[in-house]
Amino acid sequence: MPQPDISKTSATADQTAILNEVLARFATTPDPRLRAIMAGLISSLHQFVCDMKVTWPEWEQAMAFLARAASVTGPGRNEFIALSDSIGISMQVLAASQPKPPGATVPTLIGPFFIEDAPLFPMGANIAKGVSGEPLHVSGRVIDTTGRPVEDAIVNVWQSDDRGLYDVQDNFDPAHMWGRGRIHADAEGRYAFWSVMPTAYPAPMDAALGDLVHATTNKWWRPAHLHFAILTQKADPLVTHIFVRDSAHIDEDVAFGVRPALIADFASHAPGMAPDGTRMETPFRSLAYDFVLTRAGQ
Repeated sequence: MPQPDISKTSATADQTAILNEVLARFATTPDPRLRAIMAGLISSLHQFVCDMKVTWPEWEQAMAFLARAASVTGPGRNEFIALSDSIGISMQVLAASQPKPPGATVPTLIGPFFIEDAPLFPMGANIAKGVSGEPLHVSGRVIDTTGRPVEDAIVNVWQSDDRGLYDVQDNFDPAHMWGRGRIHADAEGRYAFWSVMPTAYPAPMDAALGDLVHATTNKWWRPAHLHFAILTQKADPLVTHIFVRDSAHIDEDVAFGVRPALIADFASHAPGMAPDGTRMETPFRSLAYDFVLTRAGQ
């Protein structure tokens, strides 16, 4: 009869003992949800380390990688969100926690450049604040799945300019934000604003995300899009993007955020009358898009 591999059996026993000791200590966590999350996370990570036979130099490299992410994280840039996006975890969290019924606008990731206190603009204002790009008029409604307006909605929008840069990447001055703002929808749920066309752009590659992408997929572009966060007390808030249909890299988003329902036509127009009655002397684009929110998940 073959003899068991004693060294392997001993190692397995040690691994099990270590895991059991850690789980026993975290079993005293008071909050039941946090207790369950920590137990699942610890078990999965320990199993991963054992299955992959992770070495100490590899683990040190992983810790240095996280420290590099922390070194560039601050107001206007969160490298950990970017990393979560780049391995599809952000989208999995949304899919698991925010399922939407047919007809509702689907969520996508918030990205690393969101700012809470963006300037408040009146309906129809230009949020570009003078940055370059083809003029873009955006309008639509915020409604629920029955077609009723969400009358308290605040439409929070942020975007890149035609260089592919956000204000937080361009000598950021909190007193002079551009390409971002908040617009109150009216009683019928209508919103409107002017800006400039976004463009496809490379994700910031100067820190941990760049290290990961260069070592793995070599896909670091985001297709052209507008970010939206619909804030409301009377419906379920929504964070999403609207992607430009003909954008470069639409099929290889580094953040895995593209969904077919979020791809829209940004219509091209010759000089003339804009949707809001403004007479445009140059070509411009327009987007008409209605956001459909759920109420209590329905």
